[in-house]
Amino acid sequence: MLVVRPVETKDLNDILELAVKSGKGTTSLPNNQQALSQKIESSAASFNRDTIDDADYFLLALEDSNHNKVVGTAAIHSRTGHRQAFYAYRLMSLTHYSHSLNKQTRSELLHLTNDYTDYSEVSTLYVDRDYRGNGHWLARSRYLLMGQFRERFAPFVISELRGSYNEEGRSPFWDAIGKHFFEMEFEEADELCGIGTNQFITDLMPRYPIYTSMLPKAARDVIGVPSDAGRQAMKLLEQEGFVYEKVIDIFDGGPILKAHLDQLKSVRHIEHGTAQQASDPIVNEPALIATSSLKKFRAVYADCMINEDGILQINHDTLNALQAQPGDLLKYIPQAPSKQNE
Repeated sequence: MLVVRPVETKDLNDILELAVKSGKGTTSLPNNQQALSQKIESSAASFNRDTIDDADYFLLALEDSNHNKVVGTAAIHSRTGHRQAFYAYRLMSLTHYSHSLNKQTRSELLHLTNDYTDYSEVSTLYVDRDYRGNGHWLARSRYLLMGQFRERFAPFVISELRGSYNEEGRSPFWDAIGKHFFEMEFEEADELCGIGTNQFITDLMPRYPIYTSMLPKAARDVIGVPSDAGRQAMKLLEQEGFVYEKVIDIFDGGPILKAHLDQLKSVRHIEHGTAQQASDPIVNEPALIATSSLKKFRAVYADCMINEDGILQINHDTLNALQAQPGDLLKYIPQAPSKQNE
């Protein structure tokens, strides 16, 4: 059975293997053992912390319990920019008019901004290709956690998507802008951010607006466009209630989407029930079910029977996967994530 749980120290090698498979551009899942170890430690401290802290970072592992192997990851940052400013580009329009020529021109500019500082952020969504098809409910498990422990997160939440790359595996956006100001290849800048060293952005990033008309067409064409692998992720985010407000990543130009946490579809649909082990096989539409404890958070996507009296009937395997007992309070989203019905 697949279960979502807080990442543990013993997961390091599995997480490192996933980081290698995820490829370049996944800054939040760096191929760096020390950086990943620090992320695991930070996550463990956050799950066990009773007080609110802007540094909270929750890293979830998707575990195949039959093989005791981590096959996916998903994360939540309580606040962006709690140590260093969160930079992005905002795409803005500018109109010029010449009375002497009776001519109007329209331009687009990239403005460096940190408008999304102090927002919560969901990130690090990655599933091993052998387990593809489970990313939708792994992603939703983050919102189920956030909705339960609302006080630990900001009113608004964002998600960055990897930008587009060309056939040679290069980022046209980076080659047009970042490479000239940082004097390094994308991989080096990406790695520095992945291990938590991004002061160089503050030091070297240009402060003045950049006219997109001055950029090569290849760079203009990928502004706000996710990578091929990120297109489905963007659809899922939009179905949840995230919107693209013309704010992009400063490295590869990928879109950054924003939503009000309380208005996320999954958060609005969270319900609760008392766990009960079913005596008969359950034939019902599956639900995303989770424990109501932050320290012992676990979530599964499984069949259940929801009674009008607040009883949530689940089978023995589901009860064990949640490490729950009959009578425990469970939280769940009663809809099948793939159907997206209101």
